Amino acid sequence: MTTMIQYPSEFVSRSAAARGLTAFTVLMIVLAAPVSGQDDAPAACQEDASTEQRAERLFDLFHEDAAALEFIQQKTGEKYLLVEQPLLRFSTEGTVFGAVYVWHDASSRLAVMGTIGSLPIRGTPTQFVELHLLKPEPISPVVIRGFPDKRWQPNVEELVFKSFNKAPSVAASDRLRLTQMRNLARQFSAEMLHNGQTNQLRLLPQPLYRYPDSSKERDGALFAFVWDNGTDPELVLRIESSDQSGQLMWEYQPIRLTWRELSLQHEGRRIWHVDEFVERNATDQRTPYITGLTKPVP
Repeated sequence: MTTMIQYPSEFVSRSAAARGLTAFTVLMIVLAAPVSGQDDAPAACQEDASTEQRAERLFDLFHEDAAALEFIQQKTGEKYLLVEQPLLRFSTEGTVFGAVYVWHDASSRLAVMGTIGSLPIRGTPTQFVELHLLKPEPISPVVIRGFPDKRWQPNVEELVFKSFNKAPSVAASDRLRLTQMRNLARQFSAEMLHNGQTNQLRLLPQPLYRYPDSSKERDGALFAFVWDNGTDPELVLRIESSDQSGQLMWEYQPIRLTWRELSLQHEGRRIWHVDEFVERNATDQRTPYITGLTKPVP
């Protein structure tokens, strides 16, 4: 089974109006217009109300499109399930909107992460889709239909967890495990290269997602690194408990959420790096991460 996503005839880079914003944004931001005097207040309120109404319409559209996506495990035919409530919804400057979703398997293990949103391209609000495979098992091809046709069947070799050189044993307490994961996440730092400039990313203190029904044997969280000029995650760090030779220990997995060049350091030593995502225009998409524009939105 395949999923069809309509693309325009060319992949258009994100406009200067949306510079500094990728598909993911952690917080819902409502920006009020400056009020210079009492007479300006009604107009500002009307503008805010109009923006909120438009955001709600778009969020409904994004949710419908997310629900229509299908990710099928190739070997078993299992369809990954969409978590109905998005991890977050965002609205920035009244022009960029989006919602972040995750899909999981029948055992509630994370399988796919993605965002559906819109941003202005050459003055036209345009929908974008950004997806990352999380579960290291092949999926049936996702066909992205347009001109030219695109086919996403990501390799899974990159989707491996990495071991910490030194980490505490997994705590029995739910609260202590969260503290452990936060402390481990703080050991990392991240950088992003944009327009020839290296940007230090900052770690958000609260995880984007904590595994539901967590236990000592099965717990984990997603932590976001964001750019200083926004709260849009450029890199997500997944920390998860695992059984290593009969002992439960913590492992981690870096997840890119931008087409820009990224690097991740652990206690000052670089342990992961990805170049700019130049494959975004390729017909045959084999990377775990893809991004692209889909259609104009009302």
